[in-house]
Amino acid sequence: MAGATAAQKILARASGREQVDVGEVIWADPDLVTTPEVSFPAYVKRLDSIGVHSFRYPERVVVAIDHEVPVHSRDGAERNRLTRRLAEEFKVGHFFDGDGITHPLVVEQGLVRPGMFCAGADSHAPGLGGVGALSMPFGFELTMILALGRIWLPVPASVRVVLEGRLSPGLAARDIILQVFRQLGAERAHDKVIEFTGPGIASLSVRERMTLCGLCVDLGGVTGVVPADEVALQYLRDIGMADAEAVTSDADAVFADEIRIDLAQLEPQVSVPPSPLDVQTVTELGPVPIQHAYIGSCVSGSIAELRIVADFLKSRKVHAGVQMLVIPATRNVYRQAMTEGLLDTLLEAGAQVAPPTCGPCFGGLAQLAPGEARISTSTRNDPGRMGSKEAFIYLGSALTVAASAVAGHIADPRAAFGREGGVR
Repeated sequence: MAGATAAQKILARASGREQVDVGEVIWADPDLVTTPEVSFPAYVKRLDSIGVHSFRYPERVVVAIDHEVPVHSRDGAERNRLTRRLAEEFKVGHFFDGDGITHPLVVEQGLVRPGMFCAGADSHAPGLGGVGALSMPFGFELTMILALGRIWLPVPASVRVVLEGRLSPGLAARDIILQVFRQLGAERAHDKVIEFTGPGIASLSVRERMTLCGLCVDLGGVTGVVPADEVALQYLRDIGMADAEAVTSDADAVFADEIRIDLAQLEPQVSVPPSPLDVQTVTELGPVPIQHAYIGSCVSGSIAELRIVADFLKSRKVHAGVQMLVIPATRNVYRQAMTEGLLDTLLEAGAQVAPPTCGPCFGGLAQLAPGEARISTSTRNDPGRMGSKEAFIYLGSALTVAASAVAGHIADPRAAFGREGGVR
């Protein structure tokens, strides 16, 4: 009998089984359930309509107000007020009000460990795979999980992405996942778990791994996972999780597909309108003029990104024709960036800084006018995602966004870095 993938092992444990087979329909009990304020009241309303007035495992539920922070609409104000009341009434185990974007926040708070099966209301819940968990997004099926504590699902096959080498200066995790988009494609990734492995993983931080996993859903994958290694385990020990253990695929596990990527050969990549899957290198794309630049979202806004962007901007200014917005992913990241003087550097360079929120990625803040273009670290670039349907959204790494903000057009960040990786 063939060995099991990490995904199979996690789902076997969640279903109380020794093993599960690809394609088999199982009942699985999520260890953690996450939902933002934009969907939580609707789930409760649906349950109330069928006579369900409590959660099966309220201690496993995370509710976070993160999409409209600070609130900027009358509907949002009422929704946030209702979310606060319902979270208390239903005795949710973890409630966060403006503390940060759900996915990086729950990892930062030590609520996610390797081998957990997590269910999320947000489409980019797969980001939790960066610490070796298996996190899947659900829609209104989440009401079943809230009511019963379990969900039925087919066991997905896995695709293996082997990373080799190390990124060159000026490159980032966003460039890796966009190369996966190009090389693997939506058809081969459809309904699969994308497992990242190989020697190149060791050079990536947990937050970079979360970027890889969080964007797998935009390729059509079920989720992404990076089985925990010593880097991930040390990160978890540093935040107080001393007993975390890795769940890895067996050497003889069967994968539906495999691609290999040499990180040292990558160029900066950019998703062009109208889809994240439409990817070009900055060289292929050329100097597209922009009026807006944004660094933030659940797959960005980490302290490491803010440090390198601030370092880049120390001797530079944001182009006079560009509005640059930076949003730290969590309140703790914001506080740390403030303590280290990073926010001062960003402001001095001409950037604006806002408190942690999904904001522009959700479409609530910093909307675009017809004909305007923005380069962003956010998750998607659908027409109308950030205001006018006649605006243009490009997606790239924080380094590419920073370089473009200074240049006034989409630019290659590599020129700003020396051979040793330091900013020139």
